[in-house]
Amino acid sequence: MSLSFLTPAASLVGLLGLLGVLGLRSAARRSERLCKRLGLAPATRRGRMIDSLTLGAVAILLAVAAAQPVLSTREAREGREGVEVLAVLDVTRSMLARRAVSEPTRLDRARTLAKEVRVALPDVEFGVVSITDRVLPHLFPTLGVNAFAATVDRAIGIERPPPDRSTRRATALGAIADLATHRFFSPRSYRRIALVVTDGETIPVDLAQFRDRLVNGRVATIFVHVWRDDESIFENATTASADYEPDPTSIRSLRRVAGAVDGALYTDGQSGEIVDEIRRLIGTGPTVPRGRELRSTALAPHLAAAAFLPLLLLLLRRNL
Repeated sequence: MSLSFLTPAASLVGLLGLLGVLGLRSAARRSERLCKRLGLAPATRRGRMIDSLTLGAVAILLAVAAAQPVLSTREAREGREGVEVLAVLDVTRSMLARRAVSEPTRLDRARTLAKEVRVALPDVEFGVVSITDRVLPHLFPTLGVNAFAATVDRAIGIERPPPDRSTRRATALGAIADLATHRFFSPRSYRRIALVVTDGETIPVDLAQFRDRLVNGRVATIFVHVWRDDESIFENATTASADYEPDPTSIRSLRRVAGAVDGALYTDGQSGEIVDEIRRLIGTGPTVPRGRELRSTALAPHLAAAAFLPLLLLLLRRNL
C-alpha cells in the first residue's frame, strides 16, 4: 500500500485557511478589548481555541484534498484460463460523426461501450485493437482494467494510425481476419472473441476467405453497429462537413459480414446483451492466478466532504 499526491503544489491553498485562523484570532483580540471597555464578559480562551482549531482543521483538510492524494494497493487477480477478448475499435474518419457538436462522436460511444463491457467481465482478459484498412494492436489481452481503460482513452484516436488508402470509405472489415493469423491472441487461448465496434461503413469484403480464416483460427466475432442516419462530421461549432454523409447501407453490409462468420450483431445501446453473449461464448471454466494489479483510490472527494464537518461546527458555534 502506498500514498502519492498528484498535485502536491496545490496544497498551498491551505495557506488561505491559515490566514483565516490569524484573522479569527485578531478579531477575537479586538472583541476582547471592546468587551472590557463595555464591561461585558469576553469569549473564553477555551472557546477561542476551539474556533481556531476548527478553522485550522478545515484548512488542512482542504489543502490535503487539493493535493489529490491517491491510495494505491496491489491486489492478486485470478482470471479465466484460456479465454481472451479483443476489443476492435474502428478509428476511421467517419467515426467522428455525431448529431451535434455537444454530443459524443461515434468513437466516444465506442470507447464507452468497450469500457462498460470490460468492467462487467473482470475475470476475462481483454486487449485493444484499432482498425482502419488494417488492424493494429494497442494492448494485448490482460486482466488489467486500468490498463484497458487508459489504452482506450489515450491510445485510441481517429486515424491513429491513418489508413494507407485515402478513400471515402476506409474501414476494411476483412482485415479482422488477421486477428486469427497474426498472433493477436496467445497460443494458450482456446476461447477467442473479437468484439468489433464500428459504424459499418466498410469497403467490400471477400466473405469466403474472411470466414475461412476466422473459423480456422477459432475466433468468434461480435459486431456492434455505432451509427445513426442523422449524424454529421463537424468542421467547427456550427458547420458540418460537405464531404461526408451517413451510409444507409452500413447496417446491411455489417449484417452480411456478421452472417458470414455466424457472428452476433448489436447496437451501442446494448452493452448488457453484449456481455451476456460473451459469457455464452466463453462458457464455464476454471480460474487461475494472473499476477497482481495496481488499484488506486482517490481520497480527495472524501477529504473535501470531511472538511464540511468542522466548518459546520464553526458556523453553529458562531451563530448560537
